[in-house]
Amino acid sequence: MVNNGLRPHQVEAVDAVLRHLQLPAGSPVPVEGLRCQVIAATASGKSRIAAGVAHGLRARRVLVLVPTKELVRQMAAEWRRAGRGGAMVGACSLRPAEAGGVPCTTEAADLVAWVEGEDQGPVTVFSTYHSAHVVAKAQALGMGGFDLMVVDEAHHTSGDAEKAWAIVHDQKRITSVRRLYMTATPRIWEDVEDARRAGRQAPRLVASMEPDSPIFGPVAWKLTLSQAISKGLVAPYQVVCVDISDPALHAARASGDHGSDLVRGARLAALQTGLVTAAADENLRKVLAFHSRVAECEAMAEGVVPVAAKLHAQDPERYHPPERVWASWLHGDHKAGYRKEQLDAFESDVITVADGAGGETIYPAMLKVLCSVKVIGEGVDSRKCDSVAFCDARGSMVDIVQMVGRALRLQPGEGKIASLVVPVFLGPGEDPDDMLTQAELGGARCGCRAATGFAP
Repeated sequence: MVNNGLRPHQVEAVDAVLRHLQLPAGSPVPVEGLRCQVIAATASGKSRIAAGVAHGLRARRVLVLVPTKELVRQMAAEWRRAGRGGAMVGACSLRPAEAGGVPCTTEAADLVAWVEGEDQGPVTVFSTYHSAHVVAKAQALGMGGFDLMVVDEAHHTSGDAEKAWAIVHDQKRITSVRRLYMTATPRIWEDVEDARRAGRQAPRLVASMEPDSPIFGPVAWKLTLSQAISKGLVAPYQVVCVDISDPALHAARASGDHGSDLVRGARLAALQTGLVTAAADENLRKVLAFHSRVAECEAMAEGVVPVAAKLHAQDPERYHPPERVWASWLHGDHKAGYRKEQLDAFESDVITVADGAGGETIYPAMLKVLCSVKVIGEGVDSRKCDSVAFCDARGSMVDIVQMVGRALRLQPGEGKIASLVVPVFLGPGEDPDDMLTQAELGGARCGCRAATGFAP
């Protein structure tokens, strides 16, 4: 095939998919269409592979399904960069100001008009899973079928979630000559704590895209995390255990209720100190910190700079000056435009500080921390992140795998080592070497193993 700007491993992947999805001349389309899978490590460029497949097939009409609205905008931009021409439209509820120039609708009649109005050139529809029924209704109203359907983060459509998203697989409801299922995590295991609460002795498999499945088709190409690291496609990683032994936290826990505001506040203060210290000692520059509680996420972000100032005053040789430290936070209720603004600020290498007289001073950034609750996850690019921090042990296995993936993204020619920062809370007299089975570290370990396809 034509390279079209693809990296060697992506060319290999596209060629493998084309061998599965090309119809011999004169051959009829199978009743269920042609189907296959690509299993590729996070950050290896699955979007470019999908766009390359569309190019190689000369697919005029393409449907791309993604799990979130934010990915509709991001995926459309990525396909444009990959050379995909023609009209692009969205089936989702993104507002014009959030859609990056992609017209979006949740009305099937609008979708029919937009797609069928493109008589000659290619057209690409980007839809969330949630709006897949809009695409199905549009076809029922007369919109033609697709030459290629790309199902991104396809593990969402398997296992426990399969019934909810059955429409994605149903050729009678969404007609496409070909379906390409793509994921980094074909097998997702249940969280250990969830299994215990349900009375199960071991975690169960909650999502599995089996090879040669009649739903997903054969695996056309596979790239494991270890293979991607060895090829230099994603960053190797290290686990940084932050030993936290704080007298205030010990005292708060001794008061009784470990879930009280007093204990959570003391834990958060200790965590802020631990994270700023780890960043200084390990030279971490861009940290994504993951939380499960909105209030704690916000409080964590608000406390990072004051803690940095306090530590710098105590030891200026070790800690960064506070004007060169930045922190913010995001959660699901923040609008797409604000999320992009904060992500852009996180990725910037400078910090702008108001001087109080109407002017601004720009400082080179030494540490940026972006805290989030279920926002910076699947498919969301944060290209300059060098580390992720697991600020609590809660969260599904899918969440943990996606957290790990944020730090592994590697730019061509970049030589970083990603860091997974795990707090290890020590009681009085406890040795950190004896604490490696704590829930916090267990979650990170399970995430790494899940990312490579092994059971926890």
